[in-house]
Amino acid sequence: MTELPAHPAPRWQLLRARPAPALLQVLLWALLGGFYFAWNNRPNFHFTGPVWPLVLLQMGFAVLLFNSLVYLVIPRWLVRGHGWRALAGGGGLLCLYRAWNYAGASLAVAYLPLSPDLRLLFHRFYIDPFWQSVPSAAGMLFALVELLAQMLFPLVVSFVAYALVVDRRRLALERDHFRLELSCLKAQINPQFLFNALHSLHGLTRTRDPRAGDAVLHLADLMRYTLYETDAERVPLAGELEFMADYLALERLHLPDAVVVAHEVIGTATTQQLAPLLLHPFLERLFAGLAAAGAGHVRSTVRVAPGEVALALARTAAAPLPAYRADAAVGAALRRLQLQYPGRHAAQITEDGGRLEVHISIQL
Repeated sequence: MTELPAHPAPRWQLLRARPAPALLQVLLWALLGGFYFAWNNRPNFHFTGPVWPLVLLQMGFAVLLFNSLVYLVIPRWLVRGHGWRALAGGGGLLCLYRAWNYAGASLAVAYLPLSPDLRLLFHRFYIDPFWQSVPSAAGMLFALVELLAQMLFPLVVSFVAYALVVDRRRLALERDHFRLELSCLKAQINPQFLFNALHSLHGLTRTRDPRAGDAVLHLADLMRYTLYETDAERVPLAGELEFMADYLALERLHLPDAVVVAHEVIGTATTQQLAPLLLHPFLERLFAGLAAAGAGHVRSTVRVAPGEVALALARTAAAPLPAYRADAAVGAALRRLQLQYPGRHAAQITEDGGRLEVHISIQL
């Protein structure tokens, strides 16, 4: 079969790929242009003729200053700890500010029909003192004060805009971290648990145990849920509860008869949603080493309310078991609680000899 060549994306789709930064800049410069027009037409600073040459001069350098700070000086030098480069970049922008005003004012005076008062302002502040102020420390200090006075708005917006960009990148990294942890949780479910479940299933089929069919269905539901229904940031709580029930049903197959497993759900899950596989590590690590302990008792209780879900786990064993709280999967689950439900959860783990109690409550 011959494959057809892929068609390039339409041009309008390419233009629409990143419209937000461009639209924000257009809005920013429209607001700044209105500010400069109002500022240069204030009662004590009014010109007899059109003021647009001065506004254009100020706006042009504001655009240059904003993009230089947001895309070069702040992210590439200041944030990365290159202080001398950032300082040199700031000095370069200050010199460029003087050169920009000198060149723009000279062109305006030479080629534009300016009012006498605007022509006087260009000569007095931008053209005449240029050659004396550039090599002078006092002149550069005056230029710095003038720059801060005229460009305070774009300077503040530059740092705010970069802070927003950094925050957006932080949120993107956190989302990637969540997806990675969720993938790790899915991978943790598979190996040892699947081996135990398949071993138990093999024994059931060899003895023609009627529970074999139910075991296959539980295992299929478990794998379907982990592979196909946990990609969203939030999933229905009812699905999580069914997953827990299927998991416990399979755990009972390979545990000795001396280990009693009880599970209860109090309340009804309707429209509540929860982060996927958030409670599973607490339940799964409850059984670590329990099969070799000989005897024990496990009880899990889930209380469901319209805006809250609570998980209570209790375990007693005849022999010492591995430390629960120090387990890596439990630590990762606690971190997910802190990141995904900050200030909206409570977790308490109590280990006392052969007894373990876990209480998790989450405000949905």
